[in-house]
Amino acid sequence: MTFGEELVILEAPMAKSSNVQFLNFSARAWSHSTKDHFHDEWGFVTVDPNGNATLMTTGNNGFTTYEVGVVRPNKLVLTLKDIGRISFSRDLPVEDLRRTFIKHDDTYMEQILEMRTATHPKQGYLEHTRVIYTKQKM
Repeated sequence: MTFGEELVILEAPMAKSSNVQFLNFSARAWSHSTKDHFHDEWGFVTVDPNGNATLMTTGNNGFTTYEVGVVRPNKLVLTLKDIGRISFSRDLPVEDLRRTFIKHDDTYMEQILEMRTATHPKQGYLEHTRVIYTKQKM
């Protein structure tokens, strides 16, 4: 399936109470062929001085996630630490998730989202999406 996705990551104001710098994170996905809206996702990213990263998101698909990982040169791999979902979500229950961001160069970044749901696979991950982003000039 081919779809469009816009990813916006912007510096957020410093949280003075905790002296932690967060980045605002938002993603919007739609069908390329019909332009139908798929989902939105909003959240925050933070990285500590040791390179430990946290991504917290909530989406209009009924999921809230807490992911953790480590920043490496040109790569960030996050794994699911906790997930919440509304009771009437139509999606299969996600049991595990791995999100990988790869910076290819100053223009292109890739995100690979892999998951395990209640029905597949029993172990490991199944690739859910792979998106190549082109940086827009501001």
